[in-house]
Amino acid sequence: MGEILSQPGASEPKPAWRAWARSVLKTQSPAALEAASASIGRHLAGFVAAIGTSERQDLLLGYIPIRGEVDPIVGVSAALSGGWRIGVGRGVSSSAPMQPVAVGHGLIRDGRWDTSRCDADIWGVPVPRDHAPIPPSAIRAVLVPGLAFDRRGHRLGRGAGVYDRFLATLPASTWRIGLVTAARLVDALPTEGHDAPMHAIVTEDGCLRIADPVA
Repeated sequence: MGEILSQPGASEPKPAWRAWARSVLKTQSPAALEAASASIGRHLAGFVAAIGTSERQDLLLGYIPIRGEVDPIVGVSAALSGGWRIGVGRGVSSSAPMQPVAVGHGLIRDGRWDTSRCDADIWGVPVPRDHAPIPPSAIRAVLVPGLAFDRRGHRLGRGAGVYDRFLATLPASTWRIGLVTAARLVDALPTEGHDAPMHAIVTEDGCLRIADPVA
């Protein structure tokens, strides 16, 4: 599976950190990632239940994982059962923010994503054919994958700026929740001015609550 590169220093550039994070990811088998995702999902379910109400029908924006991302299916399924509405992001342009869309219960079948109901967006991410655009202001919480996160809430993405552009469209009251395996949660990552830190990060070890969003 390859060797893990030495972890860069906080002052080293993001490409060095991406190389390190990818080397860590390559050492994790699909079965290990699935097990970690299930554990992360259970912690996520408890956290989401604590910040939302079924009476209000809050909307949780999740994602269908690609290329080694943590699968949030366990947490998303629990949120759906708890009365949350569910959405995902849809890539419509390489330079424009993702379009959030609401999706129906049929997207999840037997505890898994039913990708037979989906088409790939411009980034290759599965998006249900049956969806309805929603305004960013409707999103109570957004789940954010990443190559790595730090304990201050900063995220290391793949470098395309997809989530950076999207997170900038959300109101200050939206919870930003990062999902990552514990091996890729570090003390400090390099940051830039446009980086939007997470309010919480969930790993298989539990939920790190960093700061609450502005009410």
